[in-house]
Amino acid sequence: GLKSGGIYRISGNSASIQKLRFKVDREEVVNLKDEEFDINMLTGFLKLFLRELPEPVIPFNQYPIVERAINGDRNGSYEDTLASLKNVVHDLPEPNKSTFKYIILHLVRVAHEEENQMDEHNLSIIFGPSLLGNHPDRANLLVDLPIQNTAVEKIITNYRTIFK
Repeated sequence: GLKSGGIYRISGNSASIQKLRFKVDREEVVNLKDEEFDINMLTGFLKLFLRELPEPVIPFNQYPIVERAINGDRNGSYEDTLASLKNVVHDLPEPNKSTFKYIILHLVRVAHEEENQMDEHNLSIIFGPSLLGNHPDRANLLVDLPIQNTAVEKIITNYRTIFK
């Protein structure tokens, strides 16, 4: 579980991930506690699910606000950045907000398990692009990746402030 070394960094078996994906797509009942589902396969499935959403959990229309918050952090105050990120989360549609909060809470728990060697920074590298996505009209990985990663790291690190 949470203590697994490199959780989210170590890839699960691709065929097993696709098998689970097929079952979920067909709305079959799946018991995730079955022995056939190891932690790396489950974490790989979550990452795949988030990557393949038609629109990321933080919708494309919110991305410019996140970008301004992170770029403004270089010139402004940390508190202003957190306030902007909090506003982005607050303005999410309710299903997105609930999903985002649940995922971030999980990532906070993962980050607080020293044994797994996955701190907020490492998790943000993995989840930044999946949670914020790349807008199809302006996908520029060199510009977007640092913004996505920084935003997710700040949200994980400041979970209580962002979601209160």
